[in-house]
Amino acid sequence: MKITSFVGSVLSKYPRLLKLALNLRLKIWRLRVVLQSRRWADNPDVNNLYWVSPNKIEDALIFRKIGEYNKYKDRGKVIGGNWDRKRVKFTEFGARVLKGFDDRFIHGMSWEDTELYKFSLDCISKGFTIWNCRNKSELDARCKHLDYLFHTIKVNGYKCQKEISEQKGGIYRDEDEVTVRIGRDGVLLFEDGQHRLAIAKLLQLDKIPVKITVRHSKWYSFRREILDYAKANGGKIYQPITHPDLANIPSAYSDERFDLIRAHLPMSRGTILDIGASWGYFCHKFEEIGFDCYAIESDAQAKYFLEKLKIAEDRKFRVIYSSIFDYHDKNDFDVVLALNVFHHFTKTEGTFLKLIELLKRLNVKFMFFQAELPDSPQMQGAYRNFIPNEFVQFILDNSSLNEAIYIGQTDDRRPIYRLQRL
Repeated sequence: MKITSFVGSVLSKYPRLLKLALNLRLKIWRLRVVLQSRRWADNPDVNNLYWVSPNKIEDALIFRKIGEYNKYKDRGKVIGGNWDRKRVKFTEFGARVLKGFDDRFIHGMSWEDTELYKFSLDCISKGFTIWNCRNKSELDARCKHLDYLFHTIKVNGYKCQKEISEQKGGIYRDEDEVTVRIGRDGVLLFEDGQHRLAIAKLLQLDKIPVKITVRHSKWYSFRREILDYAKANGGKIYQPITHPDLANIPSAYSDERFDLIRAHLPMSRGTILDIGASWGYFCHKFEEIGFDCYAIESDAQAKYFLEKLKIAEDRKFRVIYSSIFDYHDKNDFDVVLALNVFHHFTKTEGTFLKLIELLKRLNVKFMFFQAELPDSPQMQGAYRNFIPNEFVQFILDNSSLNEAIYIGQTDDRRPIYRLQRL
């Protein structure tokens, strides 16, 4: 008998002592994982729980060998190589499960009539273990548990394991969340927890909790670049990043502007042009709710981060690396975002005249305009230094827009207006 088995058999006779031993083992594991992750500077807390949309988990990793991954042992690691290239769409990876769950939970079929159950029972009859089931009785018990799981999530919402864990079920029960790895491109790659993710997708849930186990070394390097950028700019980036692994990096602006604009935007579909898109925050947010977005940015460094983050989030918006004055491919948009950008064009006579030309050729229904304050140090010596109301009137006088509505201001007192064409 192995020593661990012998110790386990002895402790099982003393429940309180067994509980203490299991808790100690869990604490030792957590400490080991934390210490392991510190090999990589700035690696986030390995025990973080990330609430993400199930729609963000579209790809699944393919592990071809037993023991090729261990979601507990590998947590917090940064690993290079080509492991992240072995991926397929989750709809392909979990096709049998997704179909079986749809048959059972949406169309009301009995488990025994689903192809998923028949396939699982056939595997068991051939000596395989599936879903930790070795016989029909265990398979039926598993199906009963899935019924309970689906009903509970549908009625009470998706809860993290810590909220629903019981003492039985192993010392890692609280840690047994859906897990993902992050590939070199920043894409979330499904690793474990197929049944819960399938249920979440079937129920079209907004968010579920996941744990991140492994990051690819190339993604880790890109993450470090963003952190270094923040450190060089007062510890903050300009706007939030929507990627879950970067969402906690401090930013000068919060979601406040997006929430304010969305609340005053009388449409849920259409085209949006973001002038001076920076790293693409607004395009990420508006594409997510159904808009067709165009991000125009002339700064090379901003474009680098913009394109990397677009790939990481698998976004479809167009990136235009150009000055807005040189972009003539499209002039008709439902919405234009001009947030803290037009004042840059009033600093010299040349750019001021180009701004007038731009306003005259744009054909838009709505423009959200945020004005710089005239007492800002950067406006000293500007060719034209409007107060906000004057700037709004200047835009109305030189564009197809003819009405302006003040909708609020940000914490830095910069006002935001909705300009529209009646």
